[in-house]
Amino acid sequence: MSTPLNTEYPPKADLRNVSRPLPKVPPGTVNPASMDSSVIMMCAKSAVDVFNTALSSNDVDKLSACFYEQTYWRDIAALTSHLRTIYSSRVVASALLQTIILRGLEGKFELANDPSFAVMGPFMVLSTWVEDLIQYPENKQLLSLPGKDLSGDEVVTTDVLVIGAGASGLMTAAQVKSYGIESVVLDRNTNIGDNWAKRYDSLKFHVPTSNCEIPYIILIVSRRTMLQNIYSNTPKTSINVITSATIHTTVFNVTEKLWTVNIGIAGGKKAKTTRSKHIVQATGLGSGKPHLPSMKDEDLYKGLRLHSADYGNTQQLKERRVKTVAIVGSANTAFDVMRDCWEADLSMTMILPLEAADRLLNTFPSMLDGQFSHALFAHLASLEPERYRAFSEAGFPVLDSRDPSVNVLHRLFEHGGGHYIDVGGTELIAEGKVNVRGMVVPIEYTETGLPLSDNNFLEADAIVWCTGFTDKNVKETAKDLLGEAEELSGREDLLGREEISARLDASWGVDIEGEVRGVWKRHLQMENFWVIGGTLEHQRGLSRPMVQQIKLALKGILPPAYRHMPSEV
Repeated sequence: MSTPLNTEYPPKADLRNVSRPLPKVPPGTVNPASMDSSVIMMCAKSAVDVFNTALSSNDVDKLSACFYEQTYWRDIAALTSHLRTIYSSRVVASALLQTIILRGLEGKFELANDPSFAVMGPFMVLSTWVEDLIQYPENKQLLSLPGKDLSGDEVVTTDVLVIGAGASGLMTAAQVKSYGIESVVLDRNTNIGDNWAKRYDSLKFHVPTSNCEIPYIILIVSRRTMLQNIYSNTPKTSINVITSATIHTTVFNVTEKLWTVNIGIAGGKKAKTTRSKHIVQATGLGSGKPHLPSMKDEDLYKGLRLHSADYGNTQQLKERRVKTVAIVGSANTAFDVMRDCWEADLSMTMILPLEAADRLLNTFPSMLDGQFSHALFAHLASLEPERYRAFSEAGFPVLDSRDPSVNVLHRLFEHGGGHYIDVGGTELIAEGKVNVRGMVVPIEYTETGLPLSDNNFLEADAIVWCTGFTDKNVKETAKDLLGEAEELSGREDLLGREEISARLDASWGVDIEGEVRGVWKRHLQMENFWVIGGTLEHQRGLSRPMVQQIKLALKGILPPAYRHMPSEV
């Protein structure tokens, strides 16, 4: 499979449109009174036996009968050696049989544990993943082995070069080490964890604590605990890190499958060259390059103007004698900054150019996950229809999950955020303690504030832009990340920065299968280049299969990615 370099691959889809209707189970199909443990086990064993018989027959018709007509198979780098969501009973059956033959698999499916619910009728969802590599299992004891002394080496050879020493980079490096793979991590900052240390003091994780866990005993719920865990756990794992590093040039040798990266190190230290088989870009998506809307007359404004990436705390504002603050934005960061300013007795107004988003939920294939989370939140919203009435009447535009266009996974996967998990900030607005200008945008600067699109004017001593980040396109971020273009003298076996970035998959947003594009998996036209990003929950769940694939690739036994889609005929 190939596609021209100037063609976006994979094409972007809308998660709300690729989802298909859920099957309806007629009332009375399941009798809750009969669901004791013996009945549940009997039903589960029966379903698995029928499934195994159909599989062994190698008959598409028999196997497709085991699934609902509108079924989903999500494979996480197990049979497809890729991240795939395949749907429709006959297509799933065909793909399942094809991949089992391609991988040379034998045996049958078995119940690993006692089932917690009964299986009645055909399967609607099949999920497959690799728990561990039998030949090369994860070994957490390897994390205690000492790292390399990189101080004197001008040329550093390693299996994997990880670019970025934030949460995703350190998580990847630890996963890599636990599989007996050597890695070196580069970071542009002076200290490990500086990308978090430089964020605003009041930063919190607006998700359940279970979503804040990182492999190898790290639990984070705020900026402070993130830093505490990075500082205390990184030395224990002896990860090889080079800080204050700037990439000058990057070249990939297509024949040798070898990356050569020349780096400079601040502080008068000698430059180094790294040579590796794989590169993992772990610099984050939508977290490094601030988005500041371009408006005319920026130089006229005499107050303090800054993006949330440059905001530290209210002391920073008080030193400039700021008394009134305009906060532009409506997502988590805007509410963090708003509460911070309110606690410092500053007068605030929030400008809301975006609609308020809803909550976060992650399970199952994205096609189903979006529907389940939407239905759950719509149900919860219907139970408390008055919950945000005062909030709305205060001027904040409220759009909850009862609206069919609202889908939190759509916001997360296709916009990289823009949602707010309500941890109490709405009360300040509902009680009139914070002013709101809803559904308007600033149009220009004056000496003392911002004229708005509704022909009103907002005066402010300081403007904090909580408008997110722009670096969500891996093709562009990689081009900036990999250094300067290098003269390759026409050698066709070498790829430089421009050629590498042009060959990467499009990133973020979802494809027609509802899978996030360009992250955690192989790229179609660029070998041995991996990207990790997204929420901590995604990084935690998908860094492992990504590292497993790297391990198999280093051993020369990683199968080609199964990108085929069988027909329904």
